Amino acid sequence: MHRRASLFLLLAWGFGITGLLLGVFLEPMWFARFGSLVVLFAVMSEYALLHGEFDVLYRKLDKLDVGEDIPDLSPSKWQRKKVWAAHLTVVVGTLVWGFGDLFIWF
Repeated sequence: MHRRASLFLLLAWGFGITGLLLGVFLEPMWFARFGSLVVLFAVMSEYALLHGEFDVLYRKLDKLDVGEDIPDLSPSKWQRKKVWAAHLTVVVGTLVWGFGDLFIWF
């Protein structure tokens, strides 16, 4: 599940770069259009990260017996960085989607 989230995040940034190149060389509106794909894949990445983290959490909790101490259930540092990157990508993608054609001036 975490691999899928990383793939979605890479696709989001890949489409953003592709849209930027198309916007610079063809028509600025393409950059704004590709912003929707950036948001789509970033939200899919966030969902995959959240779903994967819940799976890990529930698996760890299922292994506990009554009377056992609860282990550390916090997400890893890498997981938190990927979630932060996905949030940032959603924000950047939304700005590109709404105002991407205005960002590119010749």
